Parts: sequence; C-alpha cells; structure tokens
Amino acid sequence: MKPPKFDDKNWKPVPRVQEWPVFQPEALPESWKIVQKYFQDRAGDDYNWHLYFDGKMLIIYECDDTINRFNGEPIRHIFQYEFPIQGARWFVDNIKRFFLKPGEPGALPAHKFSLTEYCGDEKLGISRLVDCYASTPGYSFENLSRCGHPNRDLCQCFDMSDEALFKEGGYLSLFTDIAERYERGEL
Repeated sequence: MKPPKFDDKNWKPVPRVQEWPVFQPEALPESWKIVQKYFQDRAGDDYNWHLYFDGKMLIIYECDDTINRFNGEPIRHIFQYEFPIQGARWFVDNIKRFFLKPGEPGALPAHKFSLTEYCGDEKLGISRLVDCYASTPGYSFENLSRCGHPNRDLCQCFDMSDEALFKEGGYLSLFTDIAERYERGEL
C-alpha cells in the first residue's frame, strides 16, 4: 500500500498559536511565578524542572549548562513547554481514560493509543509511548497548537515514563496539585 500524496487540496497544517521565544534563565519574564520545582533522575540524566504560571499558561522549564563532548565547548540545553493552565486538570482527568475497559463510559476505543481535544483555544493530547526514553514505556502530554523548542517542525511533547508519572509524588500528583491550587485561586 502506498502512502497518501499530500498537496494543497488535502493537506492542512496544524493551526499554531503565536510562538514564544525560548527564554534564557537569566532573563525569564517577570510575569512568570514559580509554582513548583521538580527533580527527576531519568536514565542517568538529571532534570531539574521548574514549573511557572504567568496568569494564563503553565510553563514547564529546564536549563542545563554542560560541556559539548565533541569539542569541549560550553553548551546550553533549554527545554520549554507551554500549556494552558486548565491543561493540568485536563491531563489529570483524561489520563484515567487509558485505563478504562473499552465500552465503559469515557473509555478510549481498544485500538487507540492517543487522545486529542481542545482545552480552551489550544489542542492538547496524551499519547501512550512504547519507548519514552531508555526503553521505558510512558506517556506524552502534548500541546499540538505550539511548536516545540528548538525543533519548530514538531509540536511540544512533554514525555514522562510510567514510573515518573505514577510514583508517589510523581507527575500525576504534581499536575493534580497544580490543578487544585489553580481552582482554589492559589496560583
């Protein structure tokens, strides 16, 4: 079977919202208020995530200054993901749908491994990952309305292993806490 041919008649790009710049840690916007810090040791790599709230968006941010192993020069890696703040509740409520039996109310069809819906004006998604990193299964929390940083061809995808998501104090607990704090007006 041949793959479909796409042309101007049948190809539509994913609508994107205005792109944000990648912010340097020395010049983060003043409107960003720290919500939570989260440390994760992921397959030998340390991630020191900072979660910010700017009044509308939840920003997941990490900056790592290292040495380039090929030329010995300093290099900076910045990871920045932007989600509508209501996306935290959307994620918490919808991750459960992956564990319902097909046919139960709200369950995903048996053949589906991803979910996409609009949350406000932005299209969010959750995908089941077979190889999240280091041959570990997991999930991806996606903002399909925003380009990734630095790869602007792909959407923003925040990957989490099963262990990191479901362990005590993991990402599910973190997003639940953020959603509840926002709903109580505490952010």
